[in-house]
Amino acid sequence: MAYFGQRSPLLLATLAWAMLPAFGGNTPRHRPQETQAEAAKAELPASAHDLIQRAIDRQMEKPPHPEFSTWKEKDVKPRGSSVRQLIETPDGVLARYLERNGQPLTLEERQREDARVNRLMDPAQMKQKAKQQKDDEDRTLKMLKAIPDAFFFSYGESTRAANGDTLAHVNFKPNPNFDPPTRECLVFEGMQGEVIVDVEALRITKIDGTLFRDVNIGWGLIGHLDKGGRFLVEQQEVYRNHWDQTHMFLDFTGKALIFKSIRIKDDSTAWEFQPVEMMDVRSALAYLKNKEDGAGRGTAEAAK
Repeated sequence: MAYFGQRSPLLLATLAWAMLPAFGGNTPRHRPQETQAEAAKAELPASAHDLIQRAIDRQMEKPPHPEFSTWKEKDVKPRGSSVRQLIETPDGVLARYLERNGQPLTLEERQREDARVNRLMDPAQMKQKAKQQKDDEDRTLKMLKAIPDAFFFSYGESTRAANGDTLAHVNFKPNPNFDPPTRECLVFEGMQGEVIVDVEALRITKIDGTLFRDVNIGWGLIGHLDKGGRFLVEQQEVYRNHWDQTHMFLDFTGKALIFKSIRIKDDSTAWEFQPVEMMDVRSALAYLKNKEDGAGRGTAEAAK
């Protein structure tokens, strides 16, 4: 999702796994459809590495035709919670706040939100936002491509999804021979955890990873992330043939540029995904405004 890119570039490394569905920096969100016959042919590869490689390749495929969605998202952070409506456009992902701390926006807050989103109708503002999203996407894609080489993968016990699909549980730990292609990829050297893959759909449904040791970026001169940092990311088929991220939990501490402390704790839930027609920025902002006008109390409770 594009808004991940607003965080420090140092943290792109820790968020790269979390970006797989969007997967943040605005990696393509939509995937090609598959027939039931194709799904029936799916088999669990002998190698867990091969399964992860295939799932990542599938995740990175671009659809033959542009597709766009809108959805709600609730973020819970130490300073409070918020609910936003988001929408995709050819120029990027746009968002509008609906609630703060479980309450609809006040009149003053709505006026400030109007001013904020209306600035995006300035072509220069939107061009800058689009460039940021594209830069984040490029960094994320480089990290995604490195993942199969960065880790050793091994199968755990398989389980079944509610629809009967096979869920392969795959453990991962660092490959000591991995040569990080970018500075951000250095964080992979301190990660371990579990990935769950829907074998028939060839989709990653859950990632649960932990930093088992401190990780330095730039020999510690640029920053480091502390041992114990954790992320949890889940995605699912939110409507027919469309998979997307539905839950993300991040909990990291560390330092950037030696002196500046890093503290990230974020619990994000997304729901009410719907396909929408292609819109320009002005039309998308009007759509979000209508959604905000129609939002009533209880939106946040729906995300619990």
